[in-house]
Amino acid sequence: MSRAGNFIRAKFADPVYTFQYYQVFRYLVSILVSVIMVRSGLQKTDLGYYEMWIFIVASLTFFWSAGIKNALLSYYPKSDQKLGNELISTIFWILFGLGLLFGGILYFFPHFIIPLFIKQDILPFTHWIAIYLVLSVPILLVENVLYLNRLSGQLVNYTHWSQGSFLLLFLMVAVFDPALISYIYTLLIIAFSRFLYLIWWLYRNGSLVYNSKQAKVFLVFSIPLIFNMLLGSIMDFIDGWFVVRYYEAAYFPVFRYGARELPFSTLLFSSLSAAMIPVLIKDGLDSADVRKRVNRLMHVLFPVSIVGMLVSPILFPWVYSSAFRESAFIFNIYLLILSSRVLMPQTYNFALHQHKIIIWSGIVEIIVNIGLSYWWMKLWGVYGLAFATVVAYFVQKVILICFNFWKNNIPVSRYIDIRYYLLYCVLLFVTFFITFNYF
Repeated sequence: MSRAGNFIRAKFADPVYTFQYYQVFRYLVSILVSVIMVRSGLQKTDLGYYEMWIFIVASLTFFWSAGIKNALLSYYPKSDQKLGNELISTIFWILFGLGLLFGGILYFFPHFIIPLFIKQDILPFTHWIAIYLVLSVPILLVENVLYLNRLSGQLVNYTHWSQGSFLLLFLMVAVFDPALISYIYTLLIIAFSRFLYLIWWLYRNGSLVYNSKQAKVFLVFSIPLIFNMLLGSIMDFIDGWFVVRYYEAAYFPVFRYGARELPFSTLLFSSLSAAMIPVLIKDGLDSADVRKRVNRLMHVLFPVSIVGMLVSPILFPWVYSSAFRESAFIFNIYLLILSSRVLMPQTYNFALHQHKIIIWSGIVEIIVNIGLSYWWMKLWGVYGLAFATVVAYFVQKVILICFNFWKNNIPVSRYIDIRYYLLYCVLLFVTFFITFNYF
């Protein structure tokens, strides 16, 4: 027992591990919340409205908020403690200001914004969602600031209370008042509590100052990363946009709940990629840490994905309802993205500040995705949309791999064991073929 306890304590003392733990915990909670909402008896149309709101808020804010977050992860390790604290508070005001701008646009001009994303002119409770947008943007700083300051214990505690309260409050709403407005009020309460925690943390650990000179330098540094995230968010937006344009609102949750990669894989690899940027900057590009951590994840996630493909046609109707059986096969297609996700050439490009190649590869990825999505949707419906996403992701990774090999002299073997990778990919695609044709 003591040995197990020491192992757990050692794991949670690792900032990279706790950062990944937060991402995984949050993802698990989001899945459980979706199950709770379906099982609560919420009408399918209202469930569709809720998912559309989440989709619209993410489409409006994700690209610039995530770009600023990635810029912080690259910029902060080069700052001393005092300038680092000022930088964090300055970024808070940048995020809060941009949140007010986009939230205000949504609040006052919903008839202009909403039709850009869906076939309808208006959705219910727009004003509350606009307020949620304003609150939700700055709070992404919390987990990143705790990680950068290596405050593993605080990050674990924040993970438990922030996500635990999210799950508990949604469960209470499902039991006592499963109405759309009740779920939206709950979102607001959770976002506001986390916003207050961020204000308290900033005040306790420095100040809430805004350094205009530092802001200008940081924003210039952030622009390529924001543009890169815009390209990446367009990838997620494309599939959702096609679905809301060509299908009814009630079908949107069926697609959304299936259009997920393996629980943990996206978050683990994206958080690992982000966490490795400061490591590569500090320790150099020859660091073996990336390969070690990627291989460790690969040996876990590929077998889990294969098992997930086999059980998803049974699991989805059981967990959600029989109306979500189609979600299982959409999910199985998205599991194939793991073959691209496990490759992390972009981490080296971020560490070297080679943003141009990331942007151009992202543009190619979008062109491929849009073209194939429109073509294959005509042939195979929503399955075609999912297949197009799988191919487009792989195209971008191939471009970055070739660039790193020829320009930076960084082979694929630097960050993954190629033999195991090829073996796992063959097994994954064979399993997919079996489930798609015989289940």
